[in-house]
Amino acid sequence: MDRIKKILSFAMRMEKNSVDFYEFFMDKDVSNEARKLFEELAEIERQHFSILKEQYDKRGFTEAPIEISWVVDETFKARDPHILADNSDMIAGYDTNISDISVMRMAYLIETDFSYFYGKAMKAVEDAEVKKLLSDLAQWEKQHGDMFYSRYLDLLDKELKDLKIILE
Repeated sequence: MDRIKKILSFAMRMEKNSVDFYEFFMDKDVSNEARKLFEELAEIERQHFSILKEQYDKRGFTEAPIEISWVVDETFKARDPHILADNSDMIAGYDTNISDISVMRMAYLIETDFSYFYGKAMKAVEDAEVKKLLSDLAQWEKQHGDMFYSRYLDLLDKELKDLKIILE
């Protein structure tokens, strides 16, 4: 039971961090398409958090998982994953497509890490209900990762064509 608590707690933190990531980059210099995609993904990750929290509560775990917030104080509400933000700002002013490329790649890596975690966690538990949930989450996150990777490659190919590196 302690293992399940640790897995669910860690998973909730991951999902919360991904919501922060998508919400942060929605407000950056990205295309309208990327902004809309991030809005949708933030909502999906909120739903994942809720599903995990429901399982957490259902098992009677009372200690709330540690929540990391990028909010420093109420007057300075910059949810700022510092390294990610600094790198995106360097690129964002250069060209929106390049900014989209960087952010799509980061999102792809995040979703791929989630899928990997859920796949490993699923194998570490015996509880059938939790195992099924983790399996479902692994598949969903893989789909998100595949979608981001495809979008990333499309944007990269467009940039390469614009740079005359890939000739049609």
